[in-house]
Amino acid sequence: MKKSVLALASLLSFGSVAVEFKVRDEAFIENAASHAISIKDWDSPENAASTFPHGYKFTSAYYKLDVNGVSPQKLMSADALDLSKLMVSDIDGKIDLETFLRDRLKNHSMVVLKGDRIMHEHYWNNMSDKSTHIDASVTKSFTSMAAQLAVAKGQLDMSKLVIEYLPELKGTAWETATVQDVSDMRTSVIMKIAKHKSWDDRMSDSQSYYGDTAKDYPNGVSDYFPMVTEHKYKMGEAYTYQCVNTEVLGKVVERASGKLLAEYIELIFQSAGTENEAYLVSDHAGGAVAAAGLNASTKDLARIGQLFLNDGKNYKGEQVLSKAWVDSLYAGNDVVRAAWSMSKEAALADGWYKDQFRLLKIENREILAMVGIHGQIVAMDRDSGAVIAMNGGYPQTETARMALSIFYKVLPTIFEAVEAVKH
Repeated sequence: MKKSVLALASLLSFGSVAVEFKVRDEAFIENAASHAISIKDWDSPENAASTFPHGYKFTSAYYKLDVNGVSPQKLMSADALDLSKLMVSDIDGKIDLETFLRDRLKNHSMVVLKGDRIMHEHYWNNMSDKSTHIDASVTKSFTSMAAQLAVAKGQLDMSKLVIEYLPELKGTAWETATVQDVSDMRTSVIMKIAKHKSWDDRMSDSQSYYGDTAKDYPNGVSDYFPMVTEHKYKMGEAYTYQCVNTEVLGKVVERASGKLLAEYIELIFQSAGTENEAYLVSDHAGGAVAAAGLNASTKDLARIGQLFLNDGKNYKGEQVLSKAWVDSLYAGNDVVRAAWSMSKEAALADGWYKDQFRLLKIENREILAMVGIHGQIVAMDRDSGAVIAMNGGYPQTETARMALSIFYKVLPTIFEAVEAVKH
């Protein structure tokens, strides 16, 4: 591991790179071990409540994102929603939303934001408004935002083949894939995936997610890509949710732009007016975990969600993300609609998956969502003008009950309540 860390330190010494590369805090790991939590099982359901607010500390390495010196968006506490008075249905009848979130969904935190007004916020599980939390696959949407920043700079063309940026992927399942195919999860690559997972455990090993594996994977996640050589459907035809596509997208962004993915994600935080520390998990070789490595505060996730309700502009009116791209997420297209219809997620709702975002049509609402396992959500609703950011520790990763609970009970109930608030 020492050689790869030194090489990365050398890389970061060139140019104006604000991100800081750090290796795991062994003192923290030793303390966790005294509480029967190891780096091999830190993200198990049993440990989730204790570990998810500290996720990045367990992984092999990470980037600390710098937001110092940036003016944060000032927010006012409206305290307009009382979750104890909002009701949802459950197996034993009506139950108040506060109890449902805390006891049934194992929620850890939530911020409901409309403009500069905090309509509701809570921090359970010993968290605060400054606490970070592992955001799992919400990270994917940030990798996509980073890709769009590279597109806006003329560095990246989404219509080009992946191998034009990563020629080393010739002979793999991505040889005929465009960058857009990868971003839309329309590659249907074949991997060894266990039940209730959307990733291959060998990929996690290459990322040193559960300890240093530099001996077996000296180049980190890049050593995993050659293992994937087949795809199930015609390239671009079907939507199949697979974390490895986002890892490829992250590498494309870095190769096309000459910048670290962490730099672009840091810029997104800075531009949105965030205020708290954030971290991006890395493999031992410095390869960002593009699919699931973000650790951020819940309030800052809500701030970033506002970009998608404000045509890509921040609270100062500055264009951060292309309006045309934001509109395209809401509009979809025939290709992503057809691809969605072939997926298992089509049973959840009508909608589509485009550029690492889901657009779900639920109860006459179009909810644009960044989604992560165990209850990590950033959801935007244009009708109410509200963002809901939430972090949690639901004990399984991909279940029908969790999806129904979040998308058919929690989100619609809160968005409806926001609309009912008298201004």
